[in-house]
Amino acid sequence: MHIPDGYLSPIISVGLGVVTVPTWSLATRRVQRVLTNRTIPLLAIFAAMAFTIMMFNIPVPGGTTAHGVGGTLIAIVLGPWAAVIAVSVALIIQALFFGDGGVLAIFANCLNMGIILPFVGYATYRVLASRSPVLSTRRIWAAGIGAYVGITVAALCVGIELGIQPLLFSQNGVALYSPYGLSEAVPAMLIAHALGASIVEALITAFGVAYLQQRHPEYLTSVRDAIAGSGLAHGVRPGRPLPQVAGAIVLIGLAALTAAGLLTGGGDPGHAFGANWGQVDWAGVATMLVVVAAIAAILLPLAWFLLPRRMRTVGTAFLAAGILAPLGLIAPGIAFGESGPQGIQAAFGYVPQGLQDLSGIFSAPFAGYSIPLPFLSGAHATLWQTAIGYELAGVLGMLMLGLTVLGLARAITWGGQARGAAAAEPDREPPVRSRIGWLEHTLAGITGSIERAVFTEEHARSRGWLQAVDPRAKLGMFLAVILAASLASSILVELALYGVVLLAAAASRVPFSFFVKRVWLGIPLFAAIVVIPAIFFVPGPRLFDLVIGPIHLSPSIPGLVGAVLFVTRVAVSVSLAVLLVLTTPWADLLKSLQAMRAPRLFVLVLAMAYRYIFLFLHLANSMFEARKSRIVARTSGGEQRRFISGTMGNLVNRSVKMSNDVYAAMAARGFSGSIRTFQAYRMHPADWWSLVGAGAIGIVAVLASRSLA
Repeated sequence: MHIPDGYLSPIISVGLGVVTVPTWSLATRRVQRVLTNRTIPLLAIFAAMAFTIMMFNIPVPGGTTAHGVGGTLIAIVLGPWAAVIAVSVALIIQALFFGDGGVLAIFANCLNMGIILPFVGYATYRVLASRSPVLSTRRIWAAGIGAYVGITVAALCVGIELGIQPLLFSQNGVALYSPYGLSEAVPAMLIAHALGASIVEALITAFGVAYLQQRHPEYLTSVRDAIAGSGLAHGVRPGRPLPQVAGAIVLIGLAALTAAGLLTGGGDPGHAFGANWGQVDWAGVATMLVVVAAIAAILLPLAWFLLPRRMRTVGTAFLAAGILAPLGLIAPGIAFGESGPQGIQAAFGYVPQGLQDLSGIFSAPFAGYSIPLPFLSGAHATLWQTAIGYELAGVLGMLMLGLTVLGLARAITWGGQARGAAAAEPDREPPVRSRIGWLEHTLAGITGSIERAVFTEEHARSRGWLQAVDPRAKLGMFLAVILAASLASSILVELALYGVVLLAAAASRVPFSFFVKRVWLGIPLFAAIVVIPAIFFVPGPRLFDLVIGPIHLSPSIPGLVGAVLFVTRVAVSVSLAVLLVLTTPWADLLKSLQAMRAPRLFVLVLAMAYRYIFLFLHLANSMFEARKSRIVARTSGGEQRRFISGTMGNLVNRSVKMSNDVYAAMAARGFSGSIRTFQAYRMHPADWWSLVGAGAIGIVAVLASRSLA
């Protein structure tokens, strides 16, 4: 249903914007009524869901493929105007980054799948559901039928748009754009969807409504006032458990698809849906399924374990959808009306001039979801490149789309609030936004540094796996893994080591979000910025060539691989260092360095510097607080900068005197350069086993890296 460039004349493609653009504007205003702090993330999730659903191709009558959209489900939960925003953004990202649908045809595709589909599907659902209770089975049937009707009507519109092209734009009896007439395009689109894609769309929507009835009924009631006082308010619960409802939906869908496939295939299972399934490379498909299952078995439990609790279910589900996206490659054939010039040449014996001119007007960076990885070769290279491209595109596309819709929804909400406030008080002057000055910024930074240091020290004394390990063994463990990360030359090995670090952090009860932010907002991010030029200047085969006027953006595959390897290596090393500091008190860490025969002067400088940092932070904090407490009026930026520069000079002068006083006090109390703690170190069997295990992990990582190189 994604119309490529060249199938529609520029007049039709751009002219449909007369309908699409005003609808977008109206949707932006109307969607403000349902956007709240709870529904904004929900809109982003549903937009990512629509992107994922459109990646799963299914066989349809005629030997081609089609896909669902999910627009009716979004309309049922958030309203049709929100569905317009969510589906349209998904289609635009697909066109710009993955070449799925034309750039000139964005208005047409958004009109068909982003406007007509959700409105028709939602209207049908409302008529069939009527005033039935929110948790009734009738609403599940109404949702499925509404989705079926919505996507079928959208397919009819696509058939009409393609079919009128030869009537309106032809030269000497030869079509200039789409060569399919109305007698071909309309039946092909209707039959393909009515007996295939529409059934899948109905199943997805019905299952989605059934799931929300059982697990999150509030999303079906509190979003709009139209259903606020229905059955849920009276304590009505779903009549059947979710497994029974889901099982019934799946059985009905499989029966319908099987019947449609056999009907259009003449009763031959080998030609179901009119496709020749004997042409499928089943050996390559079997290997792909095994590897996909292995990837899912590794990543899904890891995601479930590492994701925060509030994102665990949704994040794991979307990751599973991205990993399973290559299943859509099994179906033979290509969607009707989406063939390139070669396919049209083979079918009609010629290529329309307009289609040939417009088909290459824009080249998407990841066209066809395929990534030409150089290490994939052999008989199944094309299948593997597309499969891996599908997985990467699924995950990256969902993240990109979710963040885009999330930012767009928040911008719409803020814009509506600002207009509402201005309309409510037209005579009131706009409030002056207060700015935080240099003094407040500096004071907040000092206080934040103290809080982070105190939090780290308290966390190092909590109960966890690494906290219980002897500091000397722990230091040896981390040094072994850091050495292995430095010697490894494989991205897969580095990712495996990073996974081990995350598991160790979780076992040590280190907060996941705090740990990841502290690592990735530092050196790895800086390393990524440093290696970006290498991606474009390292010689070798290019990943893609994006032409923007006179500029050619063509990253090389060796440069990209080297950059990713460098960033992951730095990320693993920094993560290990941060984890060591988070799980080890500072005095124990210094004593461990001393036990490892680190230079005595080096340990002494570290100990003194750490204590000086706290002294200076407390001293600076006291000076700023004293200054702030004695000032009533707000000072200018220049006065604050002069005060800060003067304070810095005062601190330097005090540091000279303080260094002598501190050292004299330490010497008077018997300090001889050795770090002393109250804890007596003793290596237990568990500490030795931990040290040996870390060493084994390092050796295996280095050997695996050499075998993969």
